[in-house]
Order: sequence, then structure tokens, then C-alpha cells
Amino acid sequence: MTCPFCGKEFGEAAARTACAGCSLVGGCRKVKCPHCGYEMPEETRLVRAIRRWRSRRHDRSAD
Repeated sequence: MTCPFCGKEFGEAAARTACAGCSLVGGCRKVKCPHCGYEMPEETRLVRAIRRWRSRRHDRSAD
């Protein structure tokens, strides 16, 4: 995923590590950028599914 604040890319595992110090670990439904600390709402399952679908579609059209 890409941070909308700093523009750097990071994975979900890195976002979870960045939130490790929080007392609401896993309960706030936010993702924290490990680079700048910006917090954003978690992507919903629908958004993730659409993103994967578009990625696969794009990959097929490049062939």
C-alpha cells in the first residue's frame, strides 16, 4: 500500500509493526505508515477485491 501523506510504499506487515506500541492493537481499524506515522482507515474487503481485480486485468492487457 502507499501512504497518501508521504507517498512511500509499505506492506501490511510493516503497518502492523508500526502499530505495535498502541494499546488498541488490532482494534482501531486503522493502518499506520511506518515511515511517517500517518494513520489512515483500513481498506475494506470490497476495496481490496476491486484493487486485485484491476491489477489482474491490467496484467492480462499488458501481455
